[in-house]
Amino acid sequence: MQRSEANSEGATSPSWGCLRDNRWASPWTGMSWRKLHSPMLFQWGKALQRQPQHWPEGCTPSDPEMTRRIEQWRASLLSSEDTVSRTDLGAGSRAHKRTDHDGKDVRRVAELAQNSLTPLADVQSLVRWLRTVRPEGRFLELGTSLGVTTAHLATSGWHIDTWEGCSDTLRLAQECWKAVGCDAHITAKQGAFNDHIAALGEDVWDVVYLDGHHRGDATLNLAKALAPRTAVAMVVDDIAWSRDMYRAWEELRMQDGWRVTFTWRGRGFLLKAPEMARQHLRLA
Repeated sequence: MQRSEANSEGATSPSWGCLRDNRWASPWTGMSWRKLHSPMLFQWGKALQRQPQHWPEGCTPSDPEMTRRIEQWRASLLSSEDTVSRTDLGAGSRAHKRTDHDGKDVRRVAELAQNSLTPLADVQSLVRWLRTVRPEGRFLELGTSLGVTTAHLATSGWHIDTWEGCSDTLRLAQECWKAVGCDAHITAKQGAFNDHIAALGEDVWDVVYLDGHHRGDATLNLAKALAPRTAVAMVVDDIAWSRDMYRAWEELRMQDGWRVTFTWRGRGFLLKAPEMARQHLRLA
């Protein structure tokens, strides 16, 4: 990976490097949690880092037995010989595709799992972060995929609402939740995100997590629509997925509604925090 101050199209990105497949990748370096002055950000930074002796009080690990069950399910997906017909309403995948007679993207479950599942360490950091935000809350996830991350998030004490465009993928996710015993804490909807947004009533979530559409314009539109329904924070995953996604992130973090923004392991966090000074950080 080579890092540069500007890409070939002239967009500056001083802290990012361009990979062979044109994704922008953070060098995973940034500010230590020890240097965060805000008490809230200090606690959040401690929750996201991986050294147990520094985790905030109350950020106890999830039930080991539940974690074992979920990771056992992850392993079964990674070794599965089954295929699934994907209905992809987002930007799609860079992986090689083949289609069935209906024109759907046919993928091996193992390949899909390999390319889409979030590493356990990152998921556990997010669970600790949620517990630091609030002991209980409402979390909206756009992009269920195979449901492993959703299952881990459901161990946080929060209720997880999750939306997925592909019915076959959601079916696999629901099998996971039932098998590991966390389905009571998850409410899932299948269909286009914009259709779900149009049908919303007075719903408000503490945290909204965007991980289901990897086109910049779609990400901006979803963020705009859901910002009034976000009480604490919005997280945009895969901001390094493409130049387009990185530009969308840069535009989002400059919007007036978000007082504090920070990046962490390829994700962008947007915080309302009206009482705090406007700032942008990059966490290690």
